[in-house]
This record gives sequence, C-alpha cells and structure tokens, in this order.
Amino acid sequence: MTRDELAGAITRVLEAMATHDPANAGLAAGARYTENGQELALGDGLWRTLDTLGAYRHDFLDPVGGQGATITTIAEGAVRSILVLRVKLGAGGISEVEAIAARPDAVTGQAPFADGPNQLDLSGGPAPEWFAPIPEAERLSRAELRRVANMYFSGIEKNDGKGEYPFADGCIRIENGFRTTDVPGLAPAQEAPADKDTPYQPDFRAMGARAQLETGFFRFVDRIRDRRFPIIDEERGTVFSFAFFDHSGTVREYELANGRKVTTGLTRPFSWEIGEGFRIEKGLFTRIEAVMTACPYGMRSNWPLEEGDIA
Repeated sequence: MTRDELAGAITRVLEAMATHDPANAGLAAGARYTENGQELALGDGLWRTLDTLGAYRHDFLDPVGGQGATITTIAEGAVRSILVLRVKLGAGGISEVEAIAARPDAVTGQAPFADGPNQLDLSGGPAPEWFAPIPEAERLSRAELRRVANMYFSGIEKNDGKGEYPFADGCIRIENGFRTTDVPGLAPAQEAPADKDTPYQPDFRAMGARAQLETGFFRFVDRIRDRRFPIIDEERGTVFSFAFFDHSGTVREYELANGRKVTTGLTRPFSWEIGEGFRIEKGLFTRIEAVMTACPYGMRSNWPLEEGDIA
C-alpha cells in the first residue's frame, strides 16, 4: 500500500462527509464508524453535519499497517472545530473510520483552545520537519517507536518529576491548535515565592517539554488508559496514538518535585479523549501535535486494543 493511496482514502472520507454522501467514500461492506467514542451508523453524525473543510491538514500515514490519520479543520454551519480522522484501508475498501471532533461547548460556545481552528488555518500547514525522512541508519523499529511514544503517556500519568522524559531540546508541542512549549515572546515562568507553602502556578507555556514534566505538575492526571498506537511510520519517525486521560477531581493540592505547593482547580471527575501524533528522532520527541475533547469520566474506547496497545 502506498502513501498516496492512504492519503486518497482520507480525502474520500472527508469529501464524502462534506457532501453528506457516504456512498462516495469507498467504504467496505460492514465498515464501522465511531465519532467521539460512540459507534454511529454510517451517514450519521459528521456525515450529515460537516459542511466545510478548513485549510489545515496534517496526515500521518502507515503504508505497512494500511492505516492513516489526519488532523484537520472543519465547520458545521458556523461552528468551527478541529477533527481527527483515522481510516483503515484494505483490498475491499475502507473498513474503519474513527473521528474525534473537538467542538466548542454546545451551551456556552466556548471550549479549551476555542480559537484553535483559526490558529491552525493561519499557520500555513504543519511544519515541514514532520515529513523529512529519517536517515536509514537512524530509523527505529515499529516496536521501538511504539515504546517511546508510550513513554510520553507514562511520564504524564501521576507525574512526579522523577521519570524518564525523552524530549529533545526545542521539542514543539501543539494542543488543539496552540503551541504549549517554549512559546516565543512569552515571559519566563514567574519567580517562585520564597515561602514554599505559598501556592505557586508557573507559566508552563514558557518552558520546554522536558522541563514541564520535571516539575511534577501533571500529577493530577490519575490515569492514561486505552493507549492505542495504530499508525507507525518508520521512514518519518512518526506515531499516531489514541488515549483517554482520566482526572478524578480529587488531586486538588499537592507538591511539585521541588516541594512547592500548587493547586489545580480540578474538583470534578472528567476525562479527555485524545488523538496525538509524535515525531521521534534518535529516541527523542522533537514534535508533538494533539487534539483533545472532554468526555464522560471513565468512558471506554469503542475500538479493541491490538498487539502492543496498553489497557
């Protein structure tokens, strides 16, 4: 299977959604579709409501595994969102379509990173560094790329600042359209109060990815589960993954790795459903792009775990 065939399959699904005609998507008999974790009939959900495709599109392609995913921007009427779309392509056509739409809140019209679609569309597209081939002598195996990708989730889960965090210097992370590491022009994290008992909230966007995790700030993430790694590209050193981040709402005040107290403001249980892509070079993360949307606490994946996935 070729990259062009996988990219073409993604395009067919997106265009079929935009024209509200699943018959043009090239679906296999018995194809499955999920949207934000829920299994829907083909033709329902985004197949009926997606009206316009945005300017941004970032494909992750796995010719060996026959799967591809994209992060793109969409509009449903006047509402603009970010979409993750995964397809599995076989001889009989597309057998699986998985969608995560990070939409504004239906009641308030707001959401975390609500202006993300605009930020992505104005970016001019994903950075070209994502697509540069890894020198053959430096390419990691599929199993090794999966192992490193999983270290990202293990490092965030109950983060204590003492784990192994394989980030390259200058690693850039984008979340729902916004850069969240080493943001240019942003003032360094505010100076900590001398009194360690005084609650302290550093500005994480001014810090590098490794430095962020070394603080132990993400301890409030109780569990990262249903970790799936369906798309692995050895040639480009990329992995596209899916996972759920659980927050119990009980980790409200705790100490950073340096003993300083912080408060989270998280006082209720909820989960994030996440689609996340990684670029890995010489065993280190160099680029990360994630799309996330809130979901009911503890919601399970509607896709089975495959070999190498982690419950």
